[in-house]
Amino acid sequence: MAVIAVIGSPRSGGNSETIVDAVLAGAKENGKAVKKYNLNKMKIVGCQACMGCKKSGKCVQKDEMVALLEDIKTAEAVVVSSPIYFGQPSAQFRMFQDRTYSLFGMDFSSFIDGGKKIVSVVTCGSGVDAAEKVATAMEGAFVNLMKMTLVDRLVLAGGGPPNVAAGDKDLITKAKAVGKKL
Repeated sequence: MAVIAVIGSPRSGGNSETIVDAVLAGAKENGKAVKKYNLNKMKIVGCQACMGCKKSGKCVQKDEMVALLEDIKTAEAVVVSSPIYFGQPSAQFRMFQDRTYSLFGMDFSSFIDGGKKIVSVVTCGSGVDAAEKVATAMEGAFVNLMKMTLVDRLVLAGGGPPNVAAGDKDLITKAKAVGKKL
């Protein structure tokens, strides 16, 4: 069992990834194996609505997303992250989110066991209210349909430049503490 992290930012090493790395550091300190997926570096395509997953119980596409989806099935915890662009998670995160459709049957029953833990990380240049709204949307299917337990939500509002999170010692300390709960 491992902690799986999904980086939805197109920036490598930006605010979202910095916070996620702190969460993973806390998980490692607590003896957890961790694995990080950077969606922007993966060769993936969007959901094709082929419905093959509804028959096989897994995505039938042959791209790098398949391994991530399989790892979510066996993970103990999942960390999802995205900056906000135009009031929504990034395009990279949205593609991932659409592909999680393969984790559900036709009746939206989950193909994975409930009880896994989830942490969301949202960064933005706007205010906390916008970040909280997007975080709720990002967590939606994981909490409501996959029956994951929300451990915490980490938000960096008013972030702006990609190095702001690294300088926010309180946020990094909180992120490590959250990781220790996974």
